Amino acid sequence: MFIRNLSFIAIPLLLVACTATPNQNVPAQPMTSQDTHVEHTQKTPKTPKTVLAEAKAAQDEATHEQAKMAQETQSRDAKFEHNLTLDKPVGTAVCTWQNSVGYVQKVEQDRIQIAVKGRATTATHGAFFSSQPPTKQDITEQEGNVWTDGSDWAVCDHPL
Repeated sequence: MFIRNLSFIAIPLLLVACTATPNQNVPAQPMTSQDTHVEHTQKTPKTPKTVLAEAKAAQDEATHEQAKMAQETQSRDAKFEHNLTLDKPVGTAVCTWQNSVGYVQKVEQDRIQIAVKGRATTATHGAFFSSQPPTKQDITEQEGNVWTDGSDWAVCDHPL
């Protein structure tokens, strides 16, 4: 009886042992220093100092980007405020802080007529007053004429 039950235990163990042993027909390949490095880096978990250093670097980069964005916004705002004070004769391209664009069609004593051509809806406010080289804006066409005192339309360089 013991011998009969032994085959139920021995055969599965032999099958597991045969599949677990390496294939003797395949020649062994020597490990290169790169393989050792990869194997070493995969086994070495990141230390808390490394994680903290990476988090600090990411935070510093985000702070730098925020400062850069704030400086660009301040620059656009200053240029917009300056261009608001410029004369707006007939034919001058004008833009709003909300990225509407048009040109001066008529000028009267206390108001001007703007022929609105469109609006850049996907851009940041004040996109037409950026100190960066102008980028192609997707302009949503909005044909129409607006009479205004001109206090929200500034001279801009956008080609119409």
